[in-house]
Amino acid sequence: MYSYVARQPILDSKLQTHAYELLFRDSLDNVFPHISSQQATSRLVVEQFLQQNIDQLLGGRPCFINFSHDTLLDGLAECLPPEQVVIEILEDAMPDDALLAKVKQLNQLGYRLALDDFSMSSDWERFLPWIQIIKFDLRLSTLPQIEEFIGRHRHLKLTYLAEKVESKQEFEQTQALGISLFQGFFFSRPEMVKRATMQPTQVVVIQLLNEVNQPEPNLDKIEQLLGQDVSLSLKLLRYVNNLKGHSKPIASFRQAAIYLGHAQLKRFVTLIAASSAGQGKSAELYQMSLIRARFCELLALAHAPAPQSQQAFMAGLFSLLDVLMEQSMATLLGSVPITDEIRQALLSRDGQLGFYLAFCEDYENANWPRVQMRTARLGLNEEKVSQLYLSATAWVSEQLSAMNKD
Repeated sequence: MYSYVARQPILDSKLQTHAYELLFRDSLDNVFPHISSQQATSRLVVEQFLQQNIDQLLGGRPCFINFSHDTLLDGLAECLPPEQVVIEILEDAMPDDALLAKVKQLNQLGYRLALDDFSMSSDWERFLPWIQIIKFDLRLSTLPQIEEFIGRHRHLKLTYLAEKVESKQEFEQTQALGISLFQGFFFSRPEMVKRATMQPTQVVVIQLLNEVNQPEPNLDKIEQLLGQDVSLSLKLLRYVNNLKGHSKPIASFRQAAIYLGHAQLKRFVTLIAASSAGQGKSAELYQMSLIRARFCELLALAHAPAPQSQQAFMAGLFSLLDVLMEQSMATLLGSVPITDEIRQALLSRDGQLGFYLAFCEDYENANWPRVQMRTARLGLNEEKVSQLYLSATAWVSEQLSAMNKD
């Protein structure tokens, strides 16, 4: 499967790209799909920030993302990195007390906020001290109206952006008013970007939803469910990485769940449930990822029972990401907070985890001389290794069978 996003440049007064506005799309047709703004924002966040390495799309620049009133109050913005995102409040948002409280909270967390298609209504005046960017739609506001507003608010540290700039004359006129950012067809139409994506298994998402909504969630069950789906696992680690202040690498899904805590974990699962639809790209590749994960884990347990088996499971689970996502492994791991041991295993098959992963690949490819060599190095025999691999495939079959029953 693929995700689609339209990326429109936002330029400065020197016509250099300052940022991009990201617009959700569900096909190569560059039009907004017939879905709610809430679902569009949820899917954009999941597909571009949690599924992908967003740096590849942005090239080090920030991005503007549209948020409705309800989406902001639901807390979706807080799972995004504040240094990369400008929260764009849609023009139809209700400027009520609840939204003002959320705007103040986001401002304190370090997020930049913009008012989209700003109508200059007095209802928004109390919001302005916590807003950084005002977007004027040149099809909705006249130049005299814009000039008058800017003149009245010189005491505030506001940056102004003119959108729907469609001629050189409009660019020069708005620049003369003190506007410093520009967006519109005069510069560039939204550019479509198509990227490979993976959708989580719906049954796993439903089971997770049920578990995180329990008064006392079962961490063992949550860890088991997260380990059943490579798509969910990747999204979870990116979600953890996006949370402000997190710097420690993750060695297991249980560790990630504990770090998040009940409220954030519930928010993550709810976001995934709201945005996911349909099955992934290749059932066979998903199954192979699970077999690798379990086989690597069993090899680690048989060789030296230790916490390293959890890292071995993660290395096996993510070992086919480059095939599933049609990108290099180095690019995919750019924003995934895994340990250096897992990273080196995935990138170059280095270290003990890399050895387990290479063992698994040799076994899949029936490279028996290398399998024999690796078996001896682990102090095992061929019969034991065969049992471990059969046990891994049986475990995966049990997991898939259990999901299908539900």
